[in-house]
Amino acid sequence: MNNQAAQKVAHSIAAYGLIRPGDNVLVGLSGGPDSVALLSILSRLRKKLQITLGAAYIDHRLRPRAAAAEARFCGELCAQLKVGFHLEEIDVPALAKKDKTGIEETARRYRYQTLERLADEHRYDKIAVGHHRDDRVETILFNLFRGAGRHGLIGLPPRRDRIIRPLYDLSRQEIEAYLAAFDLPSMFDRSNRSDRFVRNRIRTRILPLIRREIAPRASDNILRLAQILADEEAWFDRETDKTYRRISAITPGGKFVLDLNRWKRYDVWFKRRLVIRLLHEAGVWETEYAEIERVVRLADAPAGSRVSLSDRLTAETAGERLFLYHAGHRIERRELTIPGRCILSFPRLRIMATAVGPVDRPTLRSTDGATAYIDGGKLAGEMYIAGLRPGARFHPYGRPGSKKAGDFLTDRKFPRPLRDELPVLYDRQGIVWLAGVEIDHRVSVGPSTKETVKLETRRY
Repeated sequence: MNNQAAQKVAHSIAAYGLIRPGDNVLVGLSGGPDSVALLSILSRLRKKLQITLGAAYIDHRLRPRAAAAEARFCGELCAQLKVGFHLEEIDVPALAKKDKTGIEETARRYRYQTLERLADEHRYDKIAVGHHRDDRVETILFNLFRGAGRHGLIGLPPRRDRIIRPLYDLSRQEIEAYLAAFDLPSMFDRSNRSDRFVRNRIRTRILPLIRREIAPRASDNILRLAQILADEEAWFDRETDKTYRRISAITPGGKFVLDLNRWKRYDVWFKRRLVIRLLHEAGVWETEYAEIERVVRLADAPAGSRVSLSDRLTAETAGERLFLYHAGHRIERRELTIPGRCILSFPRLRIMATAVGPVDRPTLRSTDGATAYIDGGKLAGEMYIAGLRPGARFHPYGRPGSKKAGDFLTDRKFPRPLRDELPVLYDRQGIVWLAGVEIDHRVSVGPSTKETVKLETRRY
């Protein structure tokens, strides 16, 4: 059995293309049986696979005494196996309170975020986690009970981006036999037996009942269904991706956008697939049917409608577009000299100012709004870039009188969800340029202009 387990893992790695020679692999190590077996098997296979290994233990601050013992155990195991060890902490109770999410969901989300950060910092190519065959069955049932669609009924994939699951085809029984054969100890996490968590109740109550009273080979049947759906989904996914690319865009500030004029052409079942694809783009991989339906209904609702979703996402309609975004970003103040440029991290734009010679009036305005010309002699003091201030007034070029910049943007049908990522150029007297939209009349180029300044905004 011990050799069979390692051989089975090696076969899964090859069959699913999980690891390539030369990869640096980070193992998520909890100290439990699954992750200990994963690290041990990969350690035995590393010469054959031509890989290097590291492991990370994450203390969620949920069980202080147990976590300290687990961290020591994991550190000692890594030392024995000559594997680099990382110890991290995340305050899950505080984060759950801040995000208003459940402990289980919060722990999972921030655990993966921490592993991804470690992989970036230490240049790991893959992140290996210990999900196995029985976990896949439990996940499918969990998704079924909470109303997931076809994607949810496929369950855990063998890989997603750099997250890999080498134990994908091993059962819990095979893992326990492997540990026993090599006399490998592991830590027992009492929370894995707690009825507080839905997944635990599926594992300890529901699945045993199904196997005993309905179908002894229920796990095989569930995974067979998942494979059938996965084969069909491969085709559906290709068609969904083609359509999504045609009707979607992403703004410089990272907002995801759907063209609702094109959206209206599709049947509701395909709209659901497009919403799932949209949520995946935003980093949401586990979606409930009710949440998908909320976005579908929103897309067909009047412009200006909005819903709040999980993972602190907001979906909002404006004009003939639907926007999906994480709220709370703002443009940080940046000075802009002549000549000079500033680079904004939000939105991802470069703003440039250049002194130029005389410019013909027909060329003063670019058709895309990304370039504008102003009279440098009319500027009042130093310029800087910032976000749009509430109530700020603005005299649009060529129009009589000033008005609130927000009202001007409304008149121009500038989408409200994009206003927080609209860079505004100011001087001491106020607005100089709503970047990419319009300049203030007081700095416009005229017959007496001696110093023309070219302003540009470009994505990067």
